[in-house]
Amino acid sequence: MDSRYDPEAASRLVHELAGHASEALALRTYTARLVGSESSLVLHGGGNTSVKETAPTLFGETVEVLHVKGSGWDLATIEPAGHPAVRLAPLRRLRALATLSDEAMVNELRANLLDSAAPNPSVEALLHAFLPARFIDHTHADAILAVCDQPEGERICAAIFGRGFVWIPYVMPGFALAKKCAEAFERVAATTEPTVMVLEKHGLFTWGATAKESYERTIAAVTRAERYAVEHSPTVSFSLGRRSDVTDDQILPRLRGAAAALAGDAPERGPIVRHRSTPAILGFLARPDVAKLVAKGCATPDHVIRTKATALLVPRPAFDVSDASGAGDVFGAQLRGAMERYAREYDEYFETMCRSKGVTKKKLDPWPRVVLLPGFGACALGATASEADIALDLYEHTIDVMTNASEIGAYEPVGRSELFDLEYWSLEQAKLKPVVELPLSRCIALVTGAASGIGRATATHVALAGAHVTLVDRDEKALALVESEVRRKLGKSAAGRVLAFVADVRDEASVERAVAGTVSAWGGLDLVVSNAGAAPEGRLDTADGEAALRDSLALNCLSHATVARLAARIMMAQGRGGCLLFNASKSAFNPGPGFGPYAVAKSALIALMRQYAVDLGPSAIRSNAVNADRIRTGLFAGGVAESRAKARGVGPDEYFRANLLGREVTADDVASAFVYLASARATTGCVVTVDGGNAAAFPR
Repeated sequence: MDSRYDPEAASRLVHELAGHASEALALRTYTARLVGSESSLVLHGGGNTSVKETAPTLFGETVEVLHVKGSGWDLATIEPAGHPAVRLAPLRRLRALATLSDEAMVNELRANLLDSAAPNPSVEALLHAFLPARFIDHTHADAILAVCDQPEGERICAAIFGRGFVWIPYVMPGFALAKKCAEAFERVAATTEPTVMVLEKHGLFTWGATAKESYERTIAAVTRAERYAVEHSPTVSFSLGRRSDVTDDQILPRLRGAAAALAGDAPERGPIVRHRSTPAILGFLARPDVAKLVAKGCATPDHVIRTKATALLVPRPAFDVSDASGAGDVFGAQLRGAMERYAREYDEYFETMCRSKGVTKKKLDPWPRVVLLPGFGACALGATASEADIALDLYEHTIDVMTNASEIGAYEPVGRSELFDLEYWSLEQAKLKPVVELPLSRCIALVTGAASGIGRATATHVALAGAHVTLVDRDEKALALVESEVRRKLGKSAAGRVLAFVADVRDEASVERAVAGTVSAWGGLDLVVSNAGAAPEGRLDTADGEAALRDSLALNCLSHATVARLAARIMMAQGRGGCLLFNASKSAFNPGPGFGPYAVAKSALIALMRQYAVDLGPSAIRSNAVNADRIRTGLFAGGVAESRAKARGVGPDEYFRANLLGREVTADDVASAFVYLASARATTGCVVTVDGGNAAAFPR
């Protein structure tokens, strides 16, 4: 591993942060970001860094402080505020105590913050405080875990690092670990200068007088571990593995549906499923000892809250096998059986640990976070794509550690008893930010005609209601703008939740790509808002009017059938129901003069919606429509608004307000109706009017 320390970049950051952070804290920020941006060192909020500095109090006194990474901050993007200042002297005095509860430790850390509004300091803040070095870096480097997750980890690490090496037998993070690290450091310091510390089955600590020195000692230590692995790995290699010919939409909806059903999730909802099929993952899953390695568990205890103690390995998945009796699909049944066994084993693990430790805990859910399918890849399940990606990232690195550790010697990570302590440790659980439950949380949606008008508003409303949303439109430039707009409105929660596909809904192949892309991204599909359309005019007793009718039927009716058919196939594979919503029109009930090509097609769309309600109801797939009227969108561009107003004998503005409520209806009003129908699980075959009131168009 190469050092990426750039003196000029470091100097620039010091200059940028002048007035907001001292030079030491700015350099601490710079090297912390270097550490955080290297995934083989830390992942997703893992690791911690610190610097000891002085700071003024309100009384003008100067006190020693420890700037240590705060809870909720990620090293890759950390700012100076992410290293809150804690008075150092009171922390060091704590070392004299024989014991200190977690609650008392957290209280002492918060009580000694210079800024009471700052985030909680890292649970390993006392370890940083008790060590004398000015700058300290802590990582969970893959290469270090490969050599310390070993039965003979201490011997191997001593051979790698030589004099100055400090070894810490496994201890759970917190006060006890901080004391043991300080004591071990001082024992080594009595005879030589300590240079590197390895925590058994946990990770690496390095330090230095400068940020550069501490960071480059991390790089040097990891490099030495990497070289050891290369020099001590056998020349025998395993098969690289091969991806099965099955497609994502044959696998992921079944996995998602099984997980949702067993977890008791609501209909039309389920976990978001992310998957990867890299050569390294496929090769690992093809190993003859894969089951043994997977059963060993997490590479470092810090991962347990994200991945559970172990992944679920489904050996020999029956991808291409159908039940000869016609009673059901074998792969789906295999998945459900495997998940049920996993849950039973988790229940037994929980009960055994509580009994042996004499504790009472509230059991977490027993379902896997990572599912391994040889011949397909690794899948992760989460409430959001970001949550699933975190689990998948961690497990992908765990695979690297397992592979390298087993080549060096034997992969032997921390045991189940210690993992249980971390999994049910309140300070570790506090790292997980609760997901705000919104009306469409865990819902996967697709909106056509999303680049403008009602589709644009609906896509935004559906996303703000919590769904993961695919935007589909044929206007590539406008679609990109709407995608950016939706992401901006979602803010930080947008990560992994918005996709865009350029597609003409009249082209089945392009619609199929959008549906398949949605499934590949998130595992399934729950909600479709089939909105794309146009408003052609013409008298049906003319050749031009009849031609317009044919075109309108293709766009305003038959394209909806294509979208619905492709979506329903995914919904039925999930077995969790679904929701088809159509943008119809009041014209289906109250056609206007010279508007036949549009009105007839929309009347057919209403009939189509009702037929889906009848045919798909037994599969718990709902079908409903919204009848909007006179919404200022692109449909009324090019003189259409003026033409329709003239046909009604009014001016354009009066035309848009000509309803019982006397108010203009907006695209947001229509979008709100779609969101309502997406949550109305007892409603199907329904037409909801959003037209301000038009007695002639009341559904009947």
